[in-house]
Amino acid sequence: MPLTQRDALRIRLGILCLLASGVLSAIGLPLRGPIVLPQDAPDLWAQVALLDTHRLAWAILLPSLVIQCFGFLALYACVKDSSQDGIAFWGVMLSIAGNGLFLPYTGILAFVDPAIAQLYQDGDTQVLAISSAGVEAPLSGALLAASGIMLLAGSVLVSLLLWKSPVLPAWTAIPYLYHALALTVLAPLSYVVECSGGFVLLIVAIAIARAVWKNTAVPAAESPARKAAA
Repeated sequence: MPLTQRDALRIRLGILCLLASGVLSAIGLPLRGPIVLPQDAPDLWAQVALLDTHRLAWAILLPSLVIQCFGFLALYACVKDSSQDGIAFWGVMLSIAGNGLFLPYTGILAFVDPAIAQLYQDGDTQVLAISSAGVEAPLSGALLAASGIMLLAGSVLVSLLLWKSPVLPAWTAIPYLYHALALTVLAPLSYVVECSGGFVLLIVAIAIARAVWKNTAVPAAESPARKAAA
């Protein structure tokens, strides 16, 4: 079925959301500071949570997670009528579900941790248990683990989609998978690697946006405006 101008516009807007998410991730991660668990290094954790750039970073990263979901939907719309439909559907659904489950945890990091860190620096060491509960409590820990598993599984499928789809740049498959690993499994191990994941996402998003822009161009002869004027 030929792509209409309306559908092409919607896909392009969605892909711009993916591109914007890459830009915001590349900017926000270096501003946020490294991931530090309060029970492992409470003093360092408090310093990171009280960084002057902490709130600005999360003001950038939270919208990035949300608008990325629209990018995933646009990616599916590009290939939904092709042989990659099944891979794309499950890759996108798992990625969106992973983002959704991760958002409550980011709320703790963005809004709760700075207040707790200030109380800790004021001498109230009991408050560390509150921050730790956001990650280690049975329910929160299970949801965080489920988020990571869904994001990784979704990223594997999206990588397969990028590799197999004739309308998307195949070379982006490996970098896309790397970015997912850098932002999940490897993030607690190396802050440099985590930040590199944001930059890699930006590079991949630029390449995908260029390919999608090219493949969603509607010939002038098929333009509804031209047909109405004829």
